[in-house]
Amino acid sequence: MRSSPRRWPLHPTPGELESMSSWLVRIARLYGARVADLLGPNLGAIAQHSHVLDEDPPPEIFTVLSERTGVGVAQLRAMTLSGWVPWLFDAYPATQRDADEMFYTYVRQDSVLLALGEATQFQVARHRHWRGPWIPAEPTTRTCPLCAAEFDPRRALYWDLPLTIGCLEHRCRLETGGQILAAVMKDEQPQPVPITGPLAVLEGYTHQALIGGQVELPGRTVHAGIWFRLLRCLLDELSLALTTLRPLHARHTLEQIWAAAGERERAGITVWAPYENLPWNIQEKLLNAAAVAIALAVQRRIIPRGSLGPVLTEPAHAPVYDGDAPRPPQRRQDRLHRSENAPDLMTGVNAWINAWINAARSDPEPARGMLRTLTALDPHTDIAERRRFLISEIGIPPEFLTPPNTPTNPGRRPRPPYTRPVMRTILETEGFDRDDVTREITLFIGELRLLHGITDTRRYRFSGDDLEQLRARLSL
Repeated sequence: MRSSPRRWPLHPTPGELESMSSWLVRIARLYGARVADLLGPNLGAIAQHSHVLDEDPPPEIFTVLSERTGVGVAQLRAMTLSGWVPWLFDAYPATQRDADEMFYTYVRQDSVLLALGEATQFQVARHRHWRGPWIPAEPTTRTCPLCAAEFDPRRALYWDLPLTIGCLEHRCRLETGGQILAAVMKDEQPQPVPITGPLAVLEGYTHQALIGGQVELPGRTVHAGIWFRLLRCLLDELSLALTTLRPLHARHTLEQIWAAAGERERAGITVWAPYENLPWNIQEKLLNAAAVAIALAVQRRIIPRGSLGPVLTEPAHAPVYDGDAPRPPQRRQDRLHRSENAPDLMTGVNAWINAWINAARSDPEPARGMLRTLTALDPHTDIAERRRFLISEIGIPPEFLTPPNTPTNPGRRPRPPYTRPVMRTILETEGFDRDDVTREITLFIGELRLLHGITDTRRYRFSGDDLEQLRARLSL
């Protein structure tokens, strides 16, 4: 009979956001051994994977460590980078072959400061060392001086990612190995530098995302995955050259942010590269500028024009109806009188509907209004079925149900499926406001992502029914 594996007598509880390697170092320290010695005799072949413990270790490592320590497999997986999929990463590890698709899905699918399509296009695949969002091309070991001074020091998993400037627990700057070594050589203790101002607010949002899975932004509460993609998109926009931005308002917004941050534009970048491939001192300046940008948006000193921009600003005050004055109590005779008049009310409603139908049979505008109403009230029915009903059952002429300004020549009219730019052009040509069109298309794409699980919405092609849905929404 096979005996169950022996549990290690000493196994401290993993710390909040602690990395797998840090936790195993603390366990090995209790036994006066190295991690390799701890894993080798106890876990056999798993010892050969010790160099990838924090990244993407084989699944059997979680099972064996759970048996030896009593810590759940899910908690152990969350101590590695692969355990942060899909919140922080779409996939881990990323393949170089999918670099461009991953970049434009994660970073450029939405926008923050700039309107969609205003950012300059780049080929990320030519940057051979780009490993995916938030994975630095050149690893930089950073340490919290307060965590390092504790009796049983720990390392957080996010310390080696360009995600924060400080320790989220102690709200102080993380120091690089060179800075700590310089202090030791001077026989000094590294002094913690507190994180304050807009940067503290930014890092507070990141802490909420890593710990609670959601972030309370000024506009509304968003999922952690939205926050990480918003932040990465904002960093990308701040790294763009101002001369490549055609709209003057976009250029002015970035100039205002860098002036408030007290740094050179683009943090001194001369040749564009993905954020992860930049030196840490440049990444740090970009994170500071992102914090300043969010603060300016909250103060309404800048207007974020991107699809994710509204979540950074508090919604404008909307007046709320006070309600009707309370009605005096009615006598039983009055209630009986109202019930007797109910048939008259229905007669009036039916007369109004019949008048609308008669008008729709002779005037295109009421006919289109009836089609828009049916489309908005029942978004699940195919547009062809609605037209068929109005033509065959109600008797409305088919030509009345064609939207105004629609080309009558089928050879000149774009045929579905439509790309997003073509869809935007069609709706703007029909007279709808450009900002309203952009907003409704963004909301429509977000609904597709939630309801139908569409991940790569950049490649989504709109059907003719989608076009009618958007027309109906913009017309109400």
